Amino acid sequence: MNEENKIPLPGEQDAKPQAPDFLKADEWFDIDISGDLLDFAEPYRPPRYTMEREGVPFADVGELHIISGKPGHGKTGLMSQLMATVLCGQHGNTVRRSVPHLVRLDDGSQAEQMVDVRVLYIDTEMEKLNTAKVLRRVHWLCGWEMRMPNERFNVLRLTNMPKDSDKQAYVQRFDMIRLAIDLIRPDVMFVDGLRDLLASINDEESGTQILDDLASMAEERRMCIWNALHQNPRINSDGEDSKMRGWIGTELGNKVSDTLISIKTKTANGVSFTVKQQDARGKDIDDWKFEITDDAGNLGVPRIISSGTNLSSKSKEQPECDDPRQIREWIETAKDKYEWPMSRANIKKAVFGEIGGQKNDGKQQADLNVAINLHDLEESTMKKNGYPMLQPAEDMPF
Repeated sequence: MNEENKIPLPGEQDAKPQAPDFLKADEWFDIDISGDLLDFAEPYRPPRYTMEREGVPFADVGELHIISGKPGHGKTGLMSQLMATVLCGQHGNTVRRSVPHLVRLDDGSQAEQMVDVRVLYIDTEMEKLNTAKVLRRVHWLCGWEMRMPNERFNVLRLTNMPKDSDKQAYVQRFDMIRLAIDLIRPDVMFVDGLRDLLASINDEESGTQILDDLASMAEERRMCIWNALHQNPRINSDGEDSKMRGWIGTELGNKVSDTLISIKTKTANGVSFTVKQQDARGKDIDDWKFEITDDAGNLGVPRIISSGTNLSSKSKEQPECDDPRQIREWIETAKDKYEWPMSRANIKKAVFGEIGGQKNDGKQQADLNVAINLHDLEESTMKKNGYPMLQPAEDMPF
């Protein structure tokens, strides 16, 4: 029987010539990809968000996010608002969503538990005084004690690194960040100055490594990571900045879930900052505006002046507080004139009304808030809602 008339054996009709093993030539044949194949049977959970704005969620856990803008355009002020939101529940029309914390059990395993959110703020570029202001600014917004640390909020300043180290400064900074994450185990991290974790703004090698490492940490540790990066000075046709700086800006923009831009505006009525969501994988959130106030003295506390499309500005209707030094003088005058501790209502009436000459209740309340937060007054356990005089050992530096 010739080959043409030969009846194929079972299975032979399906046989095909074997293709050359190109991977074997490159020694890839021993790589196992089974763990990276998407499992159709696995129950994949929807994203878990850390915040929402007017019902629209954003800033999901396990992802990278951007805050951008030109230098001096309110990026740190915007970060302060977001940090206060995730720590204390609400700032303006942005509210915190419940996020489970990944905790380590006694047997070494990990589990999710609903605990208070922890925030880690990394500063790589400001002088120490301004970093300290960020710390106390968030305390003010949260209504926390201004002189007492809170374990839920930690600030790591990495501006100056040791000169005698065998590692470059940008490598040292990232090593310190890794260590801080291991020790603090934050749910949300803000990196105020991503550029300082790189060899240069256009260095693809260090940039790729940093973005890969940050993305891995966000996913593996169930963190939400915000990165601040300057925009280019060039202006596009609609008057807004077009792109973030360097190769890292382009690449980061391709990887993140949310990009918020802060834009500074100067008018005859003063300076304000507009926050826009430039890009989002989910639903878009509305713009909002804020201004920097002296509500807490020289802390530079941001205040929302418009929020979304339905709320008008109320900023100019809100009373401004007096100079903290003037407030201290009024309290010192009241030291021997009145009986202490004194209730909030009596302090407003006597100290700020009679001595300070303030007749407006909102004005009195603003001054009282400053006095309490700067520790000129301290809450007493001897009398409900009572505040005695407090003579601090040292003045705050601002």
